[in-house]
Amino acid sequence: MTSNTQDNLPRRSNMEKIQIPLHLGMGFLYIVIGLMVLYIKYFGSMALSSSIAYFLGSMLLLYGCFRIWRGITMMRQQTKR
Repeated sequence: MTSNTQDNLPRRSNMEKIQIPLHLGMGFLYIVIGLMVLYIKYFGSMALSSSIAYFLGSMLLLYGCFRIWRGITMMRQQTKR
């Protein structure tokens, strides 16, 4: 009786296959939008006060970093399997 090592590995669903690129891509997108909110307030093209623009921009930047961090940790967990 020989067992194949691939038979013992858990199979990933289709959603698990796209979660890592989704986390990384959306994190990058949130960071870009956060930087745009911080930058556009100087042009005055958005009707945001400076305090709201700083708050919204910083929240978007933090959430983007969190999404990228979560994608990286998921990538590390998959390589350990």
